[in-house]
Amino acid sequence: MGSSTLHVRLERAGPRRGARPRTLWWDLVAMLAAVAAGRMLVRRLLRRVRVISGDLAEVNVSDEHAQIAQRHDPREVMQLVDNINVSLDMLDRERQFASNIAHEIRSPLAGIRVTVEEATASPGEADYPIVLEAVLRGVDRLEALTGALLLIARSRAAQADWERVDLCELVRQEVADRNDPISIEVICAPRVVVTAIRTRICQIITNLLDNAQHHAVKQVRVCVGRSDGDVRLAVSDDGPGVPERDRERIFDRMYQLRTICQRGGPGTGLGLSITRDIAKAHHGAVWVESSPLGGACFVLQMPVAVP
Repeated sequence: MGSSTLHVRLERAGPRRGARPRTLWWDLVAMLAAVAAGRMLVRRLLRRVRVISGDLAEVNVSDEHAQIAQRHDPREVMQLVDNINVSLDMLDRERQFASNIAHEIRSPLAGIRVTVEEATASPGEADYPIVLEAVLRGVDRLEALTGALLLIARSRAAQADWERVDLCELVRQEVADRNDPISIEVICAPRVVVTAIRTRICQIITNLLDNAQHHAVKQVRVCVGRSDGDVRLAVSDDGPGVPERDRERIFDRMYQLRTICQRGGPGTGLGLSITRDIAKAHHGAVWVESSPLGGACFVLQMPVAVP
C-alpha cells in the first residue's frame, strides 16, 4: 500500500519538475518577441519623426502657408503634429501681419517723400503750409502705427504689476480726462473690482471709447456691472453698427470696417485686435453685439476679483 502511494506521488511530481524549464522558455520567447516588437515600433516612430522633420524643413524654406499631414499615428504623435500645425498657423498669421504693417508704413512714407520731392523740385512755387500739413498727416499715421505696435509688444510681455482695480472708478477717471466731441454717459454699479494690470485696462477703455466716438452720431454710453461672477463693461453708440458677418473679423489685425459715419478719418486697424489680446491676457473676452442705442455695443467680460 505504501509503495503504491509512493509511486503515484512520484508520477505526479515528475511533470512539476519539468514545468519550470518550459515556463522559462516561453517567458524568454515572449520577452524576445516584445523586444522585437518594441524595436519595430521605435523604428516606425523614428521614420515618422524623420518625415515630420523633413516636412517641417520644407515649410521653413517656403513662403507659402503649409501644414504637416496627419496619418494613422499613435495618439502622442498625432498630438505633436496638431501642435506643430497650430504653431504654423500662428507663424503664418504673424507673417501676414508683418507684411500688412510693412505696407501700411510704406504708404505714409511714400506720401511724405512725394510731397517733399515736389516742393524741393519747385521751391518758389510750393505752398509750404499745405506741404507741412501733408507731411504732418503722414507723420501722424506713422506715429499711430508705431504706438499700436508698441502696445502689442507690451501686451504680450510678462507683467508683474497686477492689482485690484475698481473698474467703475477707472472708467469715470478715463472719461473725465478725455475731450470728446460727443458726451459720454456712464452707468456704474458699485464695487465692481477686478484683478488686472491697470495700464492695460486703461488701454482697453481708451480703444473702445475711441471706436465709439469714431462711429457714433450723437450718443455714447458706458455701462459697468456684474453678472454671474464676472465683470461686464459695455460701450454702446448710436452709429451704423456692425453687421453680423463682420462681428468677428473686426478683431483681426489691420481689418477696418468701412461705414458711412466715421469721425477723424481711418484708424490703424489694430485697436480692437489689441483690445482682444489684452482681454485674453486677463482671462477675459471681448465681443460686439447690437447696441440698445441702435449702433454697436462692445462688451468686455472679465472675472471678478477674489475677495
